[in-house]
Amino acid sequence: MTNIVVRRDSQTLEASKTQNSTLITTPLAMTSDNNHENMKRWTKNPEARIFCINTLSALYALILTMIAFVIEISPTWRSQEMWLEYSIFGVLMYLFAILYFTYFYLFVIYPNIINSIIYFLHRRGRIASLHRWLLEEPVFNGEGAGTMYLRIGTLFFGSMGAVLYITEILLCFFDTQRNGIYVTKYTLAVAFIYMQMHFIFSNSKVLLKSSNAIAKFGLMHSVAVNLWTWLSICLIKSDMKHSKKEMKHAEDGLKNQTATNVLAQWSYNLTTNSFGAHDKQLRTIVKMGSSANLLLTCLVEFSLIAAVICFIIWKNDHPNPGNSEKKPKKQSVRFDCNGTSVGLFTAIFIHIISVVVIGLHGIYMKDHNEKVADQLIGYTDVLMFVILLFACLLALFQMRKLQYTSHVHGEVIDDILLIVGLAGECVYSCAAIDLYVNEKLMDRPVPYITMIAFSLRITEVIVQTLFILIAARMRSSPLSNKQPGKQVITFLLICNINLFIYHTFETTESSFGFPAKVSEVYTVMLTIASPIVVFYRFHSSACLAEIWKNTYLRNGHDANVGPADSNEKLMMIDKL
Repeated sequence: MTNIVVRRDSQTLEASKTQNSTLITTPLAMTSDNNHENMKRWTKNPEARIFCINTLSALYALILTMIAFVIEISPTWRSQEMWLEYSIFGVLMYLFAILYFTYFYLFVIYPNIINSIIYFLHRRGRIASLHRWLLEEPVFNGEGAGTMYLRIGTLFFGSMGAVLYITEILLCFFDTQRNGIYVTKYTLAVAFIYMQMHFIFSNSKVLLKSSNAIAKFGLMHSVAVNLWTWLSICLIKSDMKHSKKEMKHAEDGLKNQTATNVLAQWSYNLTTNSFGAHDKQLRTIVKMGSSANLLLTCLVEFSLIAAVICFIIWKNDHPNPGNSEKKPKKQSVRFDCNGTSVGLFTAIFIHIISVVVIGLHGIYMKDHNEKVADQLIGYTDVLMFVILLFACLLALFQMRKLQYTSHVHGEVIDDILLIVGLAGECVYSCAAIDLYVNEKLMDRPVPYITMIAFSLRITEVIVQTLFILIAARMRSSPLSNKQPGKQVITFLLICNINLFIYHTFETTESSFGFPAKVSEVYTVMLTIASPIVVFYRFHSSACLAEIWKNTYLRNGHDANVGPADSNEKLMMIDKL
């Protein structure tokens, strides 16, 4: 009897637990189902829409860039029979980019014109709700072009690139007049460069709204156009350099017939004006000679910088720019020039040496003494890279007591451009070392200075890149008046500006470190890497200028030190 009562009680208890658990879990399950039902579909979710815009615009840029690269490399598209189709492709690339910048200026940068039209239509009764149609004022809190040094460099490179295309437009009417589509293409190229140059210099810090699909696709289109321009100019430089080498061997009497063919094909004889109406060749290269090489290099640098800046603006968007944190706008930039004279004048001495070497190289080349000219370049390279390597290590040692900060002005774009330049330097130096080893294996005479120079070069570039990445995140103590490493940074800054000029000459006029004949693969690779080598020195000087300006700033510096203070040599420059 007792066992029966216990079993009934246990059954009753289990039933009650089951009922209670059902009563407890059922409302939770119902609540979860209700929340799931109340969630928006992904097609109406703002975050999902932003993700789709970013993904599709990035995919669009990738596909367009690959198509443009194939068109540039393909022998079919590079043939004279495809001149019209190739020109139409170029016109469309530039045209859509210009239309995008026109939209960007009217609807994002300067919306007052559109808003005035909206107010006018509202007063006429054509628009009922102003809030729905009015455009928001732009917010300039983005990453942008980073340093002023980089923006000024963009102006220089862009203006030189515009000179190239404007000269080409004028030459379209010389001798045999070219088809009008060439004039259209180069005119659009000038307009694109000018609009992009103004945008980068004045408005690159605009904070883009994440949901603006037109702006996102336009920026990615600009990235693709810049990369396409970069590759096309690199290939032009490659063809130009290959042609000059062919002519040089022919002029030495080894291949007289080849000389005639090369002159007929490339028209490097500047006394003739034999142009075809449908020639794809740039006439500026023929008429300006080696001067055109500088313009081509500047256009390559501009395209590379512009592509990275457009990508940074595309990446650093904001769901609601109006609610972003406001950054104070500086009206002036203050430079403390104390403790820089030793580094400055030491670097000027190095600059004088390099200019003298350039002059001597030209003298030896005119005397047909190419071997001595190239060896002179090699020994100068060794000297400069040893000095720069020692300077980087000394600066790292002197700056070891500075403080670390994670906030760096323009950090993302500066780091990206610096790594791109480092990659170009590594490709250039490794190719030279590889060709040196190959020549040794073939038992051909090669000077040992080649191996030493390029080994030191790649070592110096890596050490300097690491130094810049570390030093850009260093700050002096607010309680200390010492400025460790500033003399060396000044020296490195001027030396990199000097190497920017020196490498421009070296990559165009000198063939030090490379055999007279190399395979076409090496020719294309070196031609693509050469402008990046020049760019690395320019951007390194830009980063060093920022380190020089920002590392030794102290809290309360502006308040405690006036422009007229005799104890400080300060320079005030109005910000553009």
